[in-house]
Amino acid sequence: MWHLSHQSGWIKSSFMCLSIVQVLSYGLRSSAYRPESPTTSKTGGGFSDWASRDPRLGKWAREALSYARGLDCDTVSLMAAADCRRIKNIPEEDMNVYVAPPRAQDRTKYSLIVPDGGLRLSGVHDAVLVIDPYPKANFGHLVLIYFIDLGIDRDECAEQNGSYLGHGECLQLAEKQRCRNRLRTRSNHRQCDINFIPLVYRVQDRIKKQQRLVCRDDIGSFGACPIYRTDPANYTLQCELEANSPRCNELGPRQVRARCKFYEICDQAVLISGGWNRHTNIQRHADNVRNVYTMLRNNGFKKPHIKTFFADSGDILDDLDKDVGKHTYPATSKYGIRNHISTICHEANCADTLFIYMNNPALTDGTSLLWDRDQDGLATSDETYSPDELLEDLADCTAKHVYVVADQSFSGRLADSVAALEPTDTRQHSIIFTSGSKHDYSWGSELTDEWVYANHSEQCVTGIYESYQDSLTSSPRMLEEVPNSANTTIFGGPCDQQGQGTYQREDSRNAYMGCQNLPASKWFGRKRRAGK
Repeated sequence: MWHLSHQSGWIKSSFMCLSIVQVLSYGLRSSAYRPESPTTSKTGGGFSDWASRDPRLGKWAREALSYARGLDCDTVSLMAAADCRRIKNIPEEDMNVYVAPPRAQDRTKYSLIVPDGGLRLSGVHDAVLVIDPYPKANFGHLVLIYFIDLGIDRDECAEQNGSYLGHGECLQLAEKQRCRNRLRTRSNHRQCDINFIPLVYRVQDRIKKQQRLVCRDDIGSFGACPIYRTDPANYTLQCELEANSPRCNELGPRQVRARCKFYEICDQAVLISGGWNRHTNIQRHADNVRNVYTMLRNNGFKKPHIKTFFADSGDILDDLDKDVGKHTYPATSKYGIRNHISTICHEANCADTLFIYMNNPALTDGTSLLWDRDQDGLATSDETYSPDELLEDLADCTAKHVYVVADQSFSGRLADSVAALEPTDTRQHSIIFTSGSKHDYSWGSELTDEWVYANHSEQCVTGIYESYQDSLTSSPRMLEEVPNSANTTIFGGPCDQQGQGTYQREDSRNAYMGCQNLPASKWFGRKRRAGK
């Protein structure tokens, strides 16, 4: 990051002809932090031309894929046996490859980190190569990380459990601590998997880590790189401009205001798409949020009652709806999110239907990753949102209907958490819809699209689930804590009205969509029942 003070001499010597206003404008733009956007590279993505044309990269990629395909799937502990067997048959063009190449000019060494800290003690290396066998799946999902070390002999390579490639080159498949030869059981089924693209940084950049890993679509027959977001990160940009601190505009718990008015009850929605970083938060996640928002608006949800928490941007919906930016926030404040959900739930007469959409990268225990605010690559408690925390926020919710749609990997863990509640626990009446089981990945926008394009005017939410339960790549789940509580539309109205006339359907929509006035007797009666 360049600060204006660091550049002043350079600006004076190079741009004497600029006006004072132009210089200040240039300095502010340069000093503002720009998140490291992943680069789809045919020229090295900012690396030297030599590094981009290094003929060894193609050889290393071939050897890495060959190594993975040669593993004994009956004994491998670094991934599930099913994944091991699947990788043997996935075409190379259906995979992605990422590289942090060696730098001949300064012999840079790389270190790396993944969100769960599983490679914290992996040492430093001359190059890093990553193969993503499932680019269509949402993170977390299995990736294969390889270290390349140069200038060592065959015996040293063998001591590192590596594969010697000749010419002093050693290729080593990364593994988490204590995972070598570990027996896999149902309880630790995916605990040894590495499920995220790592943050790879030069060892001299330990204080401010900069991603050096680049997706490459010019190596071998590997597939086209993901389509990355190109919109600006206004969260960090504003921070740097205002106070030179990446946390300066942190949302306070009460800055996200729940709109609960006297004598009125409304449908409320919360959209959460954390994203973690620009490698995992690709364009389809932005499209998902836009599509879900549009679906809700088409079904009567009012703009002020849809709060969106998205990645590092509070502007993601600005092109869809005037003034919607007032209700859209970066997903950088876990406590702002939690307080908003809790307020809606515990304020009597606030929500008729509460709809929560989740589309986050996830750890194997179902914990959602929000945004890596300090850009250190390691997920801390204030950058994550666990299933237990969500259920705590929804406990004793006063909304008539609570629907949670979780289109993210390992989302079945959320359903398991609800199912594990004891009868004496604080009661829930949430209906949970997940994209898969506790071990399943989420694929593309499969579950999201089912909800976006459903006929919500007439279909029960349970009918929507039944329409896709056998057609997704993974095994979706629906958990209904209270029997028959899912026999309404998404906005809480009666469903399956195909036999009714147009007038009757419209009358039903007007009675249930959006907001309804409450008579004083009903308002105060519900207040008393809620203990207010």
